Formats: sequence, C-alpha cells, structure tokens
Amino acid sequence: MLASGWLADTARLDARVINQAGSLRMQTWRLAAQAPTADAERWQGLLKGVDDTWQRLATAVALEYEPDVVAQLADVRLEWREALRPDMRTPAQAVSVEPRRIVDHVRALDNLTEALQTLAEARISRLRTLQVVLLLLTLPLIAWGAYQLHCHVRRPLGRLLNVIEALRAGELKARSGYWRNDEIGLLAATIDDMAGQLDAFCQHLNDQVEERGHRLEQSHLALTLLYDNARYLATTPPEAIDPEQALRPFGTLMAPAELRLVSPGDHSDDNAYCILLKGDAQTPLILTARLPGGAPLPVWKCRLCETLADQLGAALALRAQGRQKRRLALMDERAVIARELHDSLAQSLSYLNIQALRLARALPETTDREAFTVVGELRDGINHAYRQLRELLVTFRLRLTEDGINAAVQATVAEFAERGGLDIDMRLSLADDVLSPDQELHLVQILREALANVVQHARAERVAVTLTDQAGSIELIVEDDGVGLPDQVERLHHYGTIIMEERARSLGTVLTLVRRQAGGTRVALNFINDPHIPGDITA
Repeated sequence: MLASGWLADTARLDARVINQAGSLRMQTWRLAAQAPTADAERWQGLLKGVDDTWQRLATAVALEYEPDVVAQLADVRLEWREALRPDMRTPAQAVSVEPRRIVDHVRALDNLTEALQTLAEARISRLRTLQVVLLLLTLPLIAWGAYQLHCHVRRPLGRLLNVIEALRAGELKARSGYWRNDEIGLLAATIDDMAGQLDAFCQHLNDQVEERGHRLEQSHLALTLLYDNARYLATTPPEAIDPEQALRPFGTLMAPAELRLVSPGDHSDDNAYCILLKGDAQTPLILTARLPGGAPLPVWKCRLCETLADQLGAALALRAQGRQKRRLALMDERAVIARELHDSLAQSLSYLNIQALRLARALPETTDREAFTVVGELRDGINHAYRQLRELLVTFRLRLTEDGINAAVQATVAEFAERGGLDIDMRLSLADDVLSPDQELHLVQILREALANVVQHARAERVAVTLTDQAGSIELIVEDDGVGLPDQVERLHHYGTIIMEERARSLGTVLTLVRRQAGGTRVALNFINDPHIPGDITA
C-alpha cells in the first residue's frame, strides 16, 4: 500500500503539467493571432500570462520529473526566452516574426507535451501492476481468515443461538455450558447469567403493572386535555385566542398545583415551576405552576406544563406572525403606490410645464413684471421636480450590462463625473463573478443614488468611490468633500434615501451616512457575500 501511495503521489501533478503545456501552445497561437490588433497594454498582459505559465510549469517539472524531461523543458523555455520573446516585445515586432518560428516553437511544445503524457501513462501502468500484485497477495489472507472465523466464531455462536431459542420459548433453565477464555466464552457466561436474572425480572415486572396502570390513566387524561386544547387553538382565530381559557381545563388534573400566566415583571415566586412562552416577543408571558408550601412539582406535571407551554407559545407566535404579515402587506402596498405615483407624476409634470409655458406666452407685454417672475419661478420649480422624477425613473429602469459589476460601476462613475463636473477617484478590487445579479443591482443602485445626492446637494469637487472584497466581506464607500450632512438630519429621509436603506437591508446590512471630520459626507455599507439574496431584480 505504501508503494501504491508513493506511485500515486508521484503522478499527482501529471494532469496539471500536461494542461499547462497545452496552455502554452494555445497562448503562443493567441499571441500570433492577436498581434495585428492588440494594443500595448493588452499585449504586455498576454506576454506576462505566457511567462507565468512557463514559471509554474518549470517549477512543477523540476519537483516531480526525471532530468531528461527537465532538460527538454529547459531547452524549449530557453528558445522562448532568448529567441522568440525578445522579437515579440511589442505587437509591431510580433507581426514581423516569421510564422515558421512560431510553428517550430509550438512543435517543440507538442513534443514536450507528448513526453509528459508518455511519462504519466508509464506511471499509471506501474500503479495498475502494483495493485494487481497486492490483490493476489491478499486472497490467501482472506481464505485463512475465513477458516479461523468458521472454527472459532461460527460454531460457538451456533451453540449460543440454540440456548437463546430455548429462552425465547420460555425455558428459563436452559444453559450453554460453554467455557473458554475468549470473547465467545464471556458471551456464553453473560447469557447464562441473563437467564438466571430473567425469572426475577419477570416478577418485578408484575409488581410494576399496577403502578403503570395508574400512570396510564393520568397520561390518558392529560393527552385528552392536550388534544382538546390543541383543537381549540387550531380552530379559533389567532386574534380570538384566550390563554386563560386554554388553562382552565387543566386545573383539576394539576391540582393541588395552581396554574397561572403572568408577565415577566409580575413574576416574583422563586418556589414556582416557571416556563417562558416562546411566542409573541412584544408581550412575553410566563406559565407558572406552584404547589402549596412551595413543594417541588412531580416530573409528569412538569412535562405536562412544558407541552402546554409549547402549544400556547405556538398559538401566540401565529398571532404575532399574523400581525407582522399585515404590517408587511401594508408596507408592500405603500411601496406599490409610491411606484405608481412616480409613473403618473411624469405625465402630470409634463402637462403642467406645457401649461406654464402657454401661460407665459399668453400674458400681454403690458402685464406687471412680477407676474412674469412668478411664472418663471413656477416653470423652474416644475422643471426641477421633473428632473428629480426623471432621475428616479432612470434608477428604476437601470439594468446591469453583460460586462459585470466593474463595468457597471465604471459607467456609473463616468456618467456622474461628466454630469456634475466632479473629480472622482475610483478604487475597485472586486471580481465580476463574485456577486449574484440581485446583489450587483442593489450595489449599483445605491452608488447611483449616493452620487446623485453629491451632484444635486453636496457642492463637492472631489469624490472617492471604493468597492472592495476582503475575504467575502463586500464594502462600498462613497466620500465627498462637499458641504456635508445638514443640521436637520431628518431632512435626509426623502424617498431616494429610503430606497437606499431598503436595498442595504436586502443585502443583510445597514446603510451608514455620516459627516466626515475633514468635511463632506461618507456613505458606506458592508455585508458578508451571500449570492442568494431574495428580491426583485427589476426593482
């Protein structure tokens, strides 16, 4: 087994180095194909990718392979480093490289790949041969073990099974008579002792039947009351459930103990048995059971109290959930109304703007100048409201592009930098395939709303946008050097800020808006990445 493990360990990097050798062929052809069209930055990235692949392949081969393979790889790599790569430093130089040289280099890589594959196949063949040899060596051991089991286990166990069958038939005097200083002998002695104890145990059971009968009567009554109570709780509307009424039928069974439901603030009896009802967290209740004189409550009554508390707690929880569902339904309805208002207000504001323009044109030139001023202010107010509404509509209709979160953030930053004449410093360290579409949309929407606030209200010159991923912790920060938050913080709770906070909650976090000590405002959120965020992606 150790040899098999050694061979398997030597072959663990075969697939990786073969893939890397094949990748070098593909990357070499890619360099030749993209040389006419690639820019300098992309070309350097392609060359760096080839160099990195060569480095990983050379490291793996040097650790696991024979010197002749290492020498063959070194020759091909030397040809790349000393001959081919210097002539392909730029796309213009690469275009002038003779195709024959590239073909020869790829052919050398093919030979290297074939050598690696041949070595891997040889290792697998040796491993297969070793496994067959080990299997043939194991078969005699299996036969010897089967013989030992037959002589020292199967036969003695057959005798013990005969004794057990006799005991099952009621012959409590049956004994095995088998003595040996091994595990089977110990088992036989144990069975003989068990047969001697069965008679005494049967008599003990007869003595307990009467006591058990009395307990069964109590259990039957308790189950009947619990069933009736469960039916009452299940058939009664949650809002009409009376916990005190549910407790009354249990008074006779629990006597002389007294059952009560009290609030945590009213409970002060340390001698009573107490259970907190896990139901409505806003109005918690405690079920107490107390015997006269503070005596301890019997175990079966404690269990009955626990079951009753579970039933009442579940009923109270359903009642609390019903209230919560109604609250959520009301909040959803208000959100729908808000969206409908935005859609309808666009047409209304357009109509008002046209009417204000008609009014301005309809005023005679002899009209008082104050009237023209009022009409102009009216049109300015309508235009400002329409621009804000249009910003909201653009936000609602936002869709992410196929390029991923980084492209969406860059496009958003470029859009608002041009719109507000801002100098925006952007730092992104987040891969495009980390977040789900819902999470990406929420982040972009929050970023757009934050930058819109900067453009409209902050009077800032510089803005810093940071989006990072630190081991699954996603952080978005938007900082500006503007006027900062107003003194009346409640003025910030307009519809756009509320939407930002709701989106942050959808991501499982809280949005933070604070005034910076150096001046300006800081908008931040941080959440643990979970790609399964619920929500409507078109919201």
